[in-house]
Amino acid sequence: MTRARDLARYNDFSGTELILDADGDTSITADTDDTIHVKIAGSDKFTLDPSGNMTISGTLPAGSLTGNVSSSLLSGALPAISGASLTGVAIHTALSAAAEGYVTLNNGVIIQWGGAGSVANGGATTITFPLSFPTACWKVVACWTVNTSGTHHSAFPTTSQANFTAHNVSGASQGVMYMAVGN
Repeated sequence: MTRARDLARYNDFSGTELILDADGDTSITADTDDTIHVKIAGSDKFTLDPSGNMTISGTLPAGSLTGNVSSSLLSGALPAISGASLTGVAIHTALSAAAEGYVTLNNGVIIQWGGAGSVANGGATTITFPLSFPTACWKVVACWTVNTSGTHHSAFPTTSQANFTAHNVSGASQGVMYMAVGN
């Protein structure tokens, strides 16, 4: 077993394993050219290669990733994470995957979508969202379902937490599709 105090006088470890604990199963070594290995309990837990890539083995205990992570702690590219390994991590709290549906994200943002059938030329229709926005509807993006060429004018002047109004002034009857975002 090599101790740091025994090698300190040489100023060069030359790939020698540096034992860190009393029972000899936790160590640091660079026995592979330009790659650093950290062993804990006798097995590699961290490996740092010359490109700066770090390989970490093991698992994170439940609840260990809480609070905010400062962006200053994250430099460079983060490794890819397989979605199959992420269990119990939800990005939304509610989902209605219908033709007229919505998703409520963990941060309170709500995205809704849907449409209405035929709206006569010169007519207006009030389209009710699948879910009323609790605080505000920030934006509604809507388009007509017309499949003809030409100039089509339309208006969506009235928006509330529960609905919006679509005015068709395009010259033909047509449907409307929308996406709305709010909280």
